[in-house]
Amino acid sequence: MNFYSLFLFIALSLFGDQQKHFVSFIDAEVLIVKEKDILKVTLPFTIEEEYHIQAASEVLDNLIATEISFEQNGSFEIESLEFSLTNYDTVVLNEFTHRVLSDRVEVTVTLRLKGKNAKKNNELKGELYYQACDDQRCFFPRNLAFTVDL
Repeated sequence: MNFYSLFLFIALSLFGDQQKHFVSFIDAEVLIVKEKDILKVTLPFTIEEEYHIQAASEVLDNLIATEISFEQNGSFEIESLEFSLTNYDTVVLNEFTHRVLSDRVEVTVTLRLKGKNAKKNNELKGELYYQACDDQRCFFPRNLAFTVDL
C-alpha cells in the first residue's frame, strides 16, 4: 500500500462516519394539538437498530447527554418541553451501568401563540444534539436539524 492509499484509508476510517446520522426525524408522524392559543407538538425520532443514544440526563462524565433546542420565533414562545416517550436500555461500560435511549424517542413541546404575530412565521425549527454508540464504540456527537410546519 503506497503512502496516498494509506492516508486515504486512515482519513476514511477516522472521518468517514462524520456525516452519518443514527437518528431520523419522522415528520409524517408529528402530532399537533391546538387548544386556544396553546399548541402541543409531539416530535417523533427513531434511532437506528443496533445503536443507542445517550439519555437526556444521568449520563456518565465522559459521555454527552442528548439535548433538543429550538430557534426563537416571534410567533410563539416555548412554555415547556419534555422527552415524552423514552425507550430506555441499560448498557455496561467497563464496570458502570447507565441508561441509554433506543428505538423511538418523542419530545413534546408546548408553545404559546403570540397574538398578531402567530400567523407570520408558522415554523418550528430545532436541532436534536446526540451522541450515538453501538456495542463497541461511541461516535462523535451529531446535530439533527428539523422543521415542522405549524
